[in-house]
Amino acid sequence: MSTSLKNQDNIALFAFRTSQKLFFEKVIQNCHTEQLAIISTKNSFKMSLSALAKLKEVKLTDACDFAVAEFYAKTNLKIPKILLTLYFKLFSYINFLRYYATLNDKYTKMLIWNGGKFRQRIALEVAKVKKIKVYYFENGLLPNTMVFDAKGINYENSVPRNKDFYENYSSAIALPTELVPRVGKSREIFTGEKEVLPPKYIFVPFQVDYDTQIISNSHWIKNMRILFDVIENIAKESEYHFVLKEHPSSGVEYLDLYERANMISNISFRNTYSTQELIEKSLAVITINSTVGIESLLFHKKVIVLGDAFYNIEGITYAVKNEEALLNIVQNVENLEIDIEIINNFLKYLYHDYLILKDDERYVKICHRLLEKRTEAYNVH
Repeated sequence: MSTSLKNQDNIALFAFRTSQKLFFEKVIQNCHTEQLAIISTKNSFKMSLSALAKLKEVKLTDACDFAVAEFYAKTNLKIPKILLTLYFKLFSYINFLRYYATLNDKYTKMLIWNGGKFRQRIALEVAKVKKIKVYYFENGLLPNTMVFDAKGINYENSVPRNKDFYENYSSAIALPTELVPRVGKSREIFTGEKEVLPPKYIFVPFQVDYDTQIISNSHWIKNMRILFDVIENIAKESEYHFVLKEHPSSGVEYLDLYERANMISNISFRNTYSTQELIEKSLAVITINSTVGIESLLFHKKVIVLGDAFYNIEGITYAVKNEEALLNIVQNVENLEIDIEIINNFLKYLYHDYLILKDDERYVKICHRLLEKRTEAYNVH
């Protein structure tokens, strides 16, 4: 790539995992500029003593709180919270000193995956102190896409939230019609014969209990067992069936929930069905803030959102903040109206203007966005 966007920025590609490092290597191979450098602390234990004076300027509490919540969500260990918090607080200090040493003063920009995890949050605090502009990337919101954002990902992203924007947006592009199946834990629950689907059902996809979307962006549904409790209560008052599906990437098992579902006539798990088929045959979709919510919009489904989601926009989805409001929505689900034109405009904006397609040019597109002087307004497709 010949770069006509030359500037003096030195850009750190901060890799926390081998998969991220391999991705960054592809970016550098396609970029042909010395401005990019891969940063990894995996085998680096050098610490900056000068960073000790900076600890009073940073807030590491959020990183520690996330780590504690993630630990409890992933394990059944009953370690006292005070001990766990002390452990992660010490660990966060050590990582801050390490990352401060690694991100030296020559860097003016940084690219990071997600940004919401424990170690990533600490790296962001280093970036604040050093005044390094941060860019975020992650798997896309529509099939075969990626996110690249100068503000954040998920609820923190830069996608416009006002209905008027999408009423005035126009594009003639075609949207995807096929979802990409999620490949995750190869457990028996995802294989085998398909039990018959109920004639009228609402689809409720599970999410990963320890994902940032649940820990950081879900305030009244803190895990899938609480979600099940809520659906169970709603089901008692509803004529509809509720079809649940576990998330293929979750490491949590829900044998107790299967036992409970077997005792309830209008709740069942249907893990052997594809997410697309469950969406297409449903009356509506209830989600906390999953990407499945956006995918459901592709099929013009009524989407009921329980958590913080950037796509929780008037005319596009229905926001619900408590169980009483959810029951009211469910009782009137067949009378709910959706604005297909606004929904299509929203999806086209994502697909055409916001997201990066996972084609052969994706590494070059990311390079362009990193090297641009102004990366807040994107129009790469």
